[in-house]
Amino acid sequence: MMTALSASDIADHLGMTPPPCWRRIKRLRDDGILDRQVWLANPELLGFGVTMYATVKLATHDADATTAFRQAVQTYPEVQECYILLGAIDVLLKVVAKDIQAYEAFFYNHLSQLPGVREVTSSVIMTEVKKTTALPVNV
Repeated sequence: MMTALSASDIADHLGMTPPPCWRRIKRLRDDGILDRQVWLANPELLGFGVTMYATVKLATHDADATTAFRQAVQTYPEVQECYILLGAIDVLLKVVAKDIQAYEAFFYNHLSQLPGVREVTSSVIMTEVKKTTALPVNV
């Protein structure tokens, strides 16, 4: 598990003193390069034992239909990520659920009922091989 680094820790790592390091961090925040600082919760320890990826094909691609879909998907806390794609698949969703039965209920009661949904294909995560939020940049 990776822990949060203080400005002093980052300064030591970069070979600088804390005050200029803190100013650089503040500038990166002000410039929008550092978007936010978060703690990532372990879904399994919170009872979410299943992570699914669902690909969605929409029936139509007009602005009204896609806007309705985007707005509706935002209302479901089970949906962790949503991406609009170019290609054969229109949408990729990352969904967490307590178990397969909970996902099945979410699928039938919500996901398959979203505006404009023509087809949904779900894939369950068996093993997490790599998961990171770090970008491949050199500091």
